Parts: sequence; structure tokens; C-alpha cells
Amino acid sequence: MELNDRKKLILQAIIDEYIVSAEPVGSRAISKKNELGLSSATIRNEMADLEEMGYLIQPHTSAGRIPSDVGYRFYVNSLMHRYKIGVEAIEELQRELAGRITRLDRAILRAGYLAAAMTDYTTVITTPVGEKTEIKKIDLVPVAEDSVMLIIVTRTVKSRVIKTTLTGDECISVAQVLNAVLTNKTADEISYDVIQEIENICCGKLGIEPKVIINVLNFVYESISELDDGEIYVENAKSILKYPEYRDVDKAREIFSFLEDKNNLKKLIAQTDNDGVRATIGTENEPEILKDCSLVTVNYSLDGKAVGKLGVIGPKRMNYSQVFASLDLISNEIDKLIGYISNDE
Repeated sequence: MELNDRKKLILQAIIDEYIVSAEPVGSRAISKKNELGLSSATIRNEMADLEEMGYLIQPHTSAGRIPSDVGYRFYVNSLMHRYKIGVEAIEELQRELAGRITRLDRAILRAGYLAAAMTDYTTVITTPVGEKTEIKKIDLVPVAEDSVMLIIVTRTVKSRVIKTTLTGDECISVAQVLNAVLTNKTADEISYDVIQEIENICCGKLGIEPKVIINVLNFVYESISELDDGEIYVENAKSILKYPEYRDVDKAREIFSFLEDKNNLKKLIAQTDNDGVRATIGTENEPEILKDCSLVTVNYSLDGKAVGKLGVIGPKRMNYSQVFASLDLISNEIDKLIGYISNDE
């Protein structure tokens, strides 16, 4: 059964009202606030049909309804009004992004902050994935009788303390082997044969325990793989507490815990492979914790190729029209900005 024009108008009015009020919407509220020219009884009957069709849910025994995920999806695809951002806001955004920013990483961070400010929702943004990370140097430094610090130098420096009884001389010998085999290699080039070569020398000739070498190699691989994936930043996570959907302390704690784990966010963002602004709503999001949330994402590009992603996480009743318009504007401005910065470099 397809939605006729009257049902579409009523569904649109209900969702628009619910986005603002966060309270179940009844027929009287719709008849009073919207010039539909329909009686409360007629609206009530249409709401019952919309519920039967799966577009609305009646959460309690009261007459009020709220949108279902299906209802939100239809709204986003077919009903929401186009949001217009004022000229002054656009000019302010352009000044904020362009002013005093000459490095790409700072521009990306600023864009994430501005997206959070414009939408008042939690924002995530990924940095561009550039050239594959190469290993420059590896050091092993004893820090205690049973601990060694493993230091990996790439375009940045990462370190980890590992439990092992390697002596100072053994640390020097293992580091020499690792540097001889791995220097200038990327994660993709650490093949099975490369690992076997290192194990044969370190375990066979030097007598080092295989478990120690495996721990070292795992950390080396993880470190450069993380850099290859790019970084991800979160802005305005505290905005979640503003919305009644997250007033439950345990629920809010779970959401915060999810947002603090960058691996969670990377997986979440990676699932949204899209051109233009797109939304994943409620149960369309794979993590169970986000079943009451929506994620809206957009790519930003360099020379027409997507190099990063900007996203907004908020309640399902988020102001989709405003979020879509804001992300579209910001992504276009990032495209221009990183083009200028890349050309200058």
C-alpha cells in the first residue's frame, strides 16, 4: 500500500513535531499546528493506517505516535524540507576554516569542530589516508628486569612496554635484525616470508623465545597499520546528555564508552560508503548500542577522490534537514581548502 499525499503530509507533520518536542505526537497537536484542513478524527484514522503500515509506533497506550525507523527513512528520502543556511553563516564558516590554517591536519580538526557547532550533535571526522607508512627505525630499550620498551619510528613515534627478560645485549641484537629486515618497509610488505626470516635469525641463531618476537612483530604491524588507516577525531560527545533519549545513566555511559573507542568509530564510519550526504538510521547501524541513534556522513575529496569522511551522530529524531545542509556545505569547503593546501605544498 503506497502512501497517498494526505498520509505523506501527516507523516511529515508528525516527524517534524517529534524532532522538536521528543514527545509522542497526537492528532490534536497536528490539527492545531498544521494547516492541513483535516479534523482530528480524520488525522487519527490516518495515523492508525500509518502505524499499521509500519511508519509510526505507539509507544504507550496514549494516542500519541512516534516515527519508526521506516518512517524516518521515508522522511529522509522523500519528505524533509530543504534547509537553507544563511549567507552570513556560510561566510563565517569560510572565514573560520580558511583563517590562519595552512596545515591539512589543522583544517580537518577545525572542520570537525565547526560541524559540531553548527549541528549541536556529536561529530566524527577522519583524516586523509596518504602514502603508506614506512618503518624508519626500531629500538628495544630495557626499562626493568622483566620489561623492555619497544620504540617504532615512522613519521611519528610509538612505544610500548613489553614483559620479557631480554638482556641489554639481546635487545641490541634483536633491534639490529629488525632494522636490517624491516627498515623502509610498509605494513603490506611485512609478508610471511619476512616474518619467517626474522624468526629464523632471532629464534634460531640468537636463541630468543618465539613468543617475544611474535609480540614485537604484532606491535610493529599494528602501529603502522593504524597510521595507514588515518586518524579519527570526536567533537562534542557531551551533547548526547542534552537529549532525553540518553538521560538513562547506564545508556549514556555505554554511548560514551563506544565513542571513546576509536576502533569502534573507524568500523562504523567504514560501513558508510557513499557519495553525497547519507544517513543510516536506528537499526540500519550495525552496533546494537546505536539502535536509537542516526549517523549522517559525507565524504570530502581531493582532486575528485574521496580521502576522508565527516559524520554526525545523534538521536534518531535529529534535525536531518539542517544536518544534511551543514555537512554538505562543510564538505564542499574542505574540498576547496585541502586543494589549496595541497597545491601550496
